[in-house]
Amino acid sequence: RSAIKLYMGFGMRFRAVELAIKVDPDLAKELASESVERDEKKRLWLMIARHAAMEGESSGGKEVVSKILSVLNECGSGVLSIEDVLPFLPDVAQIDQFKDEICDALTSYSSKIEEYLKEMSDCDQTCNGLREEIRRLTDYHQTMSSEARCAFTGEVVAEADEPFYVFPSGYVFLEKALKNEVMPYLNERQQSKVESIEKEICDLKSKVNPSTIGHTGYWEKSEAEYRLESLQSELDGLIAAECPLTGSVMVDSIDRSFADSKEDELYIASDDLMMEA
Repeated sequence: RSAIKLYMGFGMRFRAVELAIKVDPDLAKELASESVERDEKKRLWLMIARHAAMEGESSGGKEVVSKILSVLNECGSGVLSIEDVLPFLPDVAQIDQFKDEICDALTSYSSKIEEYLKEMSDCDQTCNGLREEIRRLTDYHQTMSSEARCAFTGEVVAEADEPFYVFPSGYVFLEKALKNEVMPYLNERQQSKVESIEKEICDLKSKVNPSTIGHTGYWEKSEAEYRLESLQSELDGLIAAECPLTGSVMVDSIDRSFADSKEDELYIASDDLMMEA
């Protein structure tokens, strides 16, 4: 018993129960019941059930089933099930001795199957909804005027020599202006990702540029084009996930000043100093 207490003092519950089974089976069951970890508790009670089966076999094998069923009842609900202790039962045993446990297990399986079927049905509905949303987005189109201007720079996007983005809100942005506006609101990892993507895009554009067709192999060029499309899609997801004037960026910018020039900034700074004085 002293060794059992020492084991428990060192947090070695498994060794303590293993020793307590030989010294005091009731103490072993008590220690196993006190375990708060589900997996540990199951392993401890399986060890107790195995020992009970060995005791039943040593007494002629007539009490194996009764001893195992006793352990099954003592461990409490949700710890051990009939299938967990089946390996400890003798090869030949009357089913009447544990038919109630088998019926409970079958009932439990039936309820779990119903739960799984319901989850599958919910997943099917979710998948159908996602497919419909993907189909709707695939067919989505946005009408833009030929004289549409970037909301940040005022430039006519059709005349600018750079990509532009059109959002469902109706706002249009040139890529560079959009990136400059969104970048401060990205975290460090996202900002670093944007920079690395732009660098790789710049390197790859030389491979898909028409002037380099004679110097780039067919398969290399095709792979470069595929990679370029993938990178551009990833970049779009970072800087154009939502409209900066109607999304979370606008909400996050609520604490920013309306200063549009250095003179305004100096005026605001001097005003603050006067207020502090």
